[in-house]
Amino acid sequence: MQRILLLLAAGSLLLGCGSSRPYTLGPIKTEDPDRRPIPEPEETAENMYWDRINLSVFEQIEKPTNLNWTGRTIGQWLGVAGPDEADNVNVMDEPPNSSWYTRRHYYNEMTERQLAIGPNKRDTVGVAAGPDTSGTWTVVSGKSEGASRGFVMKDPRGDTYVMKLDGPQYPGLATSAEVISTKILHAAGYYVPQNTVTFLDPDQLRVGDEATIDRGTTERAMTRADLTQLLAPYPRTEDGKIRILASKFVDGKPLGPFDFYGTKDDNPNDRVRHEQRRELRGLSVISSWLHDTDRRAANTLRVYTDGGYIRHYIFDMGSTLGANASSPKKPVHGQAYIIDQRKIPRALLGLGAVRFPWWHYDASPPYPSVGYYRADVFDPGEWVMSYPNPAFEKRTRRDAFWGAKIVMSFRDDDLAAIVETAQMPRPEAEAYLLDVLQKRRDKVGRYWFRRVNPLDRFAVAAAPAVVAARTGGRAADVPALVFDDLSVTYDLVSGDGTVYHYTLRHDGDVLQTGSTRQPAVPLRGDGSALADVLDRRGATQPDDRVVRVDLRTHRADGHVSRPTRVYLAWPSRKPPRVVGIERK
Repeated sequence: MQRILLLLAAGSLLLGCGSSRPYTLGPIKTEDPDRRPIPEPEETAENMYWDRINLSVFEQIEKPTNLNWTGRTIGQWLGVAGPDEADNVNVMDEPPNSSWYTRRHYYNEMTERQLAIGPNKRDTVGVAAGPDTSGTWTVVSGKSEGASRGFVMKDPRGDTYVMKLDGPQYPGLATSAEVISTKILHAAGYYVPQNTVTFLDPDQLRVGDEATIDRGTTERAMTRADLTQLLAPYPRTEDGKIRILASKFVDGKPLGPFDFYGTKDDNPNDRVRHEQRRELRGLSVISSWLHDTDRRAANTLRVYTDGGYIRHYIFDMGSTLGANASSPKKPVHGQAYIIDQRKIPRALLGLGAVRFPWWHYDASPPYPSVGYYRADVFDPGEWVMSYPNPAFEKRTRRDAFWGAKIVMSFRDDDLAAIVETAQMPRPEAEAYLLDVLQKRRDKVGRYWFRRVNPLDRFAVAAAPAVVAARTGGRAADVPALVFDDLSVTYDLVSGDGTVYHYTLRHDGDVLQTGSTRQPAVPLRGDGSALADVLDRRGATQPDDRVVRVDLRTHRADGHVSRPTRVYLAWPSRKPPRVVGIERK
């Protein structure tokens, strides 16, 4: 047994080792070439239930028999192997733009209006987003998939929409959650459909000649009576309309869902295993904030675009925030999997004496349009979906830091602008939801920024005057490595009492050490400009002129971060530039 453990540990150590240098002197990869034209694939069938069973049972049973998983787990336990990091990040520790994700709000700050518009393109040209309400809506079919009730229709413009209804007892619950989470995920960088709250006049509906409806295992022609029965339980506004969510069909040919593991054989551009993608691993942190407990394959979509490549969409946000489709969530949501192998042994061995925390939570939603969505019982490190997600399970602290900085980029006014577009039935409910979003956001930031040094947005610029003065030079003459301390930027901690300790190294030798209370490191060595130091050291080739800056953050409460390493290339007679980042 001891020999087996040693072999597994050795294997995991090899898995944790890498030979590539953590920086590049060439162009930094910001675009993934996964949008090259490919032949049009066939559509794959969607199974709404198989992925639940597979991920909850079979994948969990299979894990211990996977030597890669077992070896790395034992190696980490023994302290000889590191975590299995994401495969698609560049030297700046960022995922490039791709058919999965594109940089938006955190990287290029969006205005409140842009956030409120989200993916709803028509707003940008002065036309109201959502379906055209000026004429007749033609019902194409009943909505046969998903937990929410509804139908599929075409508006007078010819655009096709899935129309989703709230639960009759919870007006505004799922429709509000869908609109808010869609716009947050869009701003976070994901591809999502256009989702809009609209108000339906039943008299403007017409059942199409070829409209059908599923009834269990049979399909038959849809009638006006079916629509009347569907809409009967729903409350009307004073002018007789019904609140409904319009989800516009995306452009392109739907190909079915994508999995959160493996790759697709029909897509030559799909070269990174999905569970190894930073944007899918980091999505776990965003999902914890939004309480998105149903983020699985059934709620995704691959679309063959007019450009001849496959784009990957996140769909169906009706089970985010306090909604569980047409009804509110329960206290167990986010606390445990539906089938939770981590909890079952405790319950069995405890012979009924083990009482899980969520049994004691008040399950009464304060507002029907918000549902069960709380900040006080939220633990960012323990939150889970209803079903295991392979990419979420593979998340490392670096992935979580990336997700957390996306979450923290939504300021209070940003969230208010987004929440307002949900047109929630009561202003008190809107205020409550906004408060919970803000508190859960801050919990996410505090938790993950404590586990990874939260320094980011590194650049070389003129040193702040107070930093330059300590070097005996003018700000214009003293270049500095400047950065943002995200915990300070987003008001999670005070900058008072925070000190940044730095060490400059070249070829293993220490050039300078020091500390600063400003987020800026003067780039000097032995009192001289680093360019002069490198010249004296005989560094003439580009590969020789790279300086490593190690940064640790010391907080007033005594917390000391692990180091963040920033690599600076200093070409002869040219300004330095950041060429790599390592987060420990």
